[in-house]
Amino acid sequence: MSTQQIGWCNFITQMADTVEHDISGFHFVSFLPPPNSAPVATAVELAAAMLYEHRLDNLGRLFDAKGVHALIVKGQAIVDLAYSGDKVRLAGDVDLLVGDDEERICSCLQQLGYHERKAPGRRFSHRLLGERPFVTKNSELPGLIEIHRFLDKAILRPVDYAGIRSRSRPSKRKGFLYPSSEDLILLLVLHESVALVPSVARTKQDLRMLMTNAHPNMEVVMDRARAWQLERALVDLLSDGQSGDGPVPAAGFPYLLAQRSRHDSNLTWARGMLRYGALRVLDRLL
Repeated sequence: MSTQQIGWCNFITQMADTVEHDISGFHFVSFLPPPNSAPVATAVELAAAMLYEHRLDNLGRLFDAKGVHALIVKGQAIVDLAYSGDKVRLAGDVDLLVGDDEERICSCLQQLGYHERKAPGRRFSHRLLGERPFVTKNSELPGLIEIHRFLDKAILRPVDYAGIRSRSRPSKRKGFLYPSSEDLILLLVLHESVALVPSVARTKQDLRMLMTNAHPNMEVVMDRARAWQLERALVDLLSDGQSGDGPVPAAGFPYLLAQRSRHDSNLTWARGMLRYGALRVLDRLL
């Protein structure tokens, strides 16, 4: 049966099943010494990565046809800027950072068959969650796209998102932009610092690969980290310690209390707590 008959998605899935046994013992050659070497990819991981990129490229071509150029943060930006062709970094969803183009991008997604999944009971506090998830059942497109005006959750640092967007550059993929390597490092640190489910080991791996292969100016990274009140989180992730993911705090206020240790400024954290608490009260009252 041809790939045209079974479609790209089925083809890649069947390919993974076929070659898993044949190459399960094969180790891809690493051109970087430890600890900068990424884990060896299995056939299933290779197939998943191919399928993800196929869907992403389909979306990018549709964006480009509509004159849309969206800024990818994390995910494929890390893969293309930090990982060489013999290594695989799997991604699940697609994260886009938006500004004044938010409604245009959201409208474009809806025209492509996506619908927004809204959090119930958050009429007021949803604005501090930092993301708008869009989902589709179209197997030729990414199943989940998250639209971000910021990457913080509930308690907002003074991150220069306008600067991040102004420094972005075209990617090798139609319809998409990537952040500068310096901004990408800090966005990765920011995402890990607010993650509900930490993935410290993976984030450290990504940071090592970015610093080795994307050639960021680390003085610029540190200056921006201080300005964005992200220095503590950056230093922690660049240190040799904190290799485990650690306990996961309960969602809600226990999570926000645990965030205190990851913020540089007590004042920013306290103001954020008060603002979020006031909006949650309004959620319940109105």
